[in-house]
Amino acid sequence: MRHRKKPDIFEIKFSEMEQNYTLLKQAHEVLQQKFSLQESEIITLRKTSVELEKKISVIEQLKTINQSMDLHQIQNKMQQLQQITSLLKRNQNARNQDFLALYNLTLMSEKKLQEQFENNQNLTNKKVFSIITNNYKLMENQLDMLTHELNASLTNVFSKMNMMSSQIGENSKKVALTACTVADKNIKGAITFPNIYTSVGITNQTAFQTTGKFVCDVPGLYYISSYIRTSENGFEYYLMKNNVLISKSATTTWPGSTSYSTSVITAAVDVQTNDELYIRTPNSYRIQYGFSCLTVIKVK
Repeated sequence: MRHRKKPDIFEIKFSEMEQNYTLLKQAHEVLQQKFSLQESEIITLRKTSVELEKKISVIEQLKTINQSMDLHQIQNKMQQLQQITSLLKRNQNARNQDFLALYNLTLMSEKKLQEQFENNQNLTNKKVFSIITNNYKLMENQLDMLTHELNASLTNVFSKMNMMSSQIGENSKKVALTACTVADKNIKGAITFPNIYTSVGITNQTAFQTTGKFVCDVPGLYYISSYIRTSENGFEYYLMKNNVLISKSATTTWPGSTSYSTSVITAAVDVQTNDELYIRTPNSYRIQYGFSCLTVIKVK
């Protein structure tokens, strides 16, 4: 009775590796097809990103050359940009897992798999899977870096959009004030103007009427105009910002003269939130009622 020959251990190993290679090759072909589709979607996303950058550039131009545009329309455009950017971010996050597998297998091409199989037929299955596992870990790290860079880029875009939206909103706010004195009286220090004729965007008129100090709520470039009428010789008065002299004016000294004269101050002042603007006299002067006024206008 003849005994059947036992299969050689190397033949068994070789047969197992042939089967594993066939499975890997089939999986690689499927993933290559998915990679082609993914590549097409990435090109579409890149085009969308370019369009987004162009639209952001248009918004930056709006800041300097089109501030007269209706704020409601600008806000609508900002919302549209945010929706597009959010869609881009969701699409990217949804494809992270597929992109990991595709990007992993592109580095280990079919040629490399074939070469490894032919040149390393004596490797055990454990070593083969160890190589694949190490490649996956390497690509996971690279994908984490790419995802971090994408998130940082999107955060920067949102930050710029929010900053431009805030600046456009601040620039569109109107602020104007015209007020005059109410009675002839001697004044030393800050001059008060209780009689308000125009008030736009002023949040605390009572404080201004009491102290004579304009407190800024909306930062920007302001135009200041003041004219003071008095019968005093050598009358001086100053435009102050936070106790710092900005400009000053005075009447001509005429010995023995008791007639009235008017002195004027005009100035452009860069004003920030909570800055104080006011008119003050260094000495006690009598100021004429109805002919002494202050105007403050935000021009930008």
